[in-house]
Amino acid sequence: LLDIGEDAGILMPSGCRMGICHSCLIPLRSGQVRDLRTGELHNAPGQLIQTCVSAAAGPVNLDL
Repeated sequence: LLDIGEDAGILMPSGCRMGICHSCLIPLRSGQVRDLRTGELHNAPGQLIQTCVSAAAGPVNLDL
């Protein structure tokens, strides 16, 4: 998600880009994302998503 946002010209918070520092946390508004490290799906509105280690699992709306 971080790379896609930056490729679209959106300034997104980030740090280590490996899921360690938690600088890239952004609240999920709607949709579902997959943690690329664990395969776990997240879809709770308001849940903080680590954008550097997450991928969209369908349409996603983040609270930027």
